[in-house]
Amino acid sequence: MTSRHDVSSRRLVTNRQERTKTMNCYDCLPGATTTPAVAVCTRCGAALCRDHLYAGTTEVHDTPGLGRATHEVAARRITCRVCAGAERT
Repeated sequence: MTSRHDVSSRRLVTNRQERTKTMNCYDCLPGATTTPAVAVCTRCGAALCRDHLYAGTTEVHDTPGLGRATHEVAARRITCRVCAGAERT
């Protein structure tokens, strides 16, 4: 018979093993290659490798009562090439 402690420790080991799974690049899949993803598209949520991501910038807007609404420094925005192309058209 197993105790509650044994069951909870097994569950902890299982959770650790699940964290080591890697996500592969969505755009590499049609070429039948598996490349680990390094980012996620902020628009569509696709996992991306270094070759398929587009790193751009975007203005950060706040909704204050009075005063400046746009920050001076632009934020980084990572998208896939499909979403980057759609945003430019």
